[in-house]
Amino acid sequence: MNFLIFCPQKKDIPVPVALKKWLPDAAWFSIQKLIEIEMFEQFAQHVEHGAAKRFEDWYNEVTPEQEKLPLDWKKLENMPFEKLLVVRALRPDRTTTALDNFIRKVMPRGDDFVDCDMTSNSK
Repeated sequence: MNFLIFCPQKKDIPVPVALKKWLPDAAWFSIQKLIEIEMFEQFAQHVEHGAAKRFEDWYNEVTPEQEKLPLDWKKLENMPFEKLLVVRALRPDRTTTALDNFIRKVMPRGDDFVDCDMTSNSK
């Protein structure tokens, strides 16, 4: 939860030259903290070496939160919170929409929470 809210960064590993053309420094530094979370240990290696072009394509999607990630990371389609962490690291601009989708999909009556308006207030 801490990662989702604060998206910490670790800046001691420079952005690989090959990734600089498409990946912002902040995203790389966020990945360096993401890999400290269990199950994400290989994520940076996969972005850099395993499928850099496929990650670039995912990154450049208009709605990446709705697309499957490359390689075995596509398994995150069945792990919506973990996918939310990847979106937060790579595409923070899409986090609000991804969180909206997460609430709709995971919470009972999630649509009610996302679609609430002034008629739902406590007054």
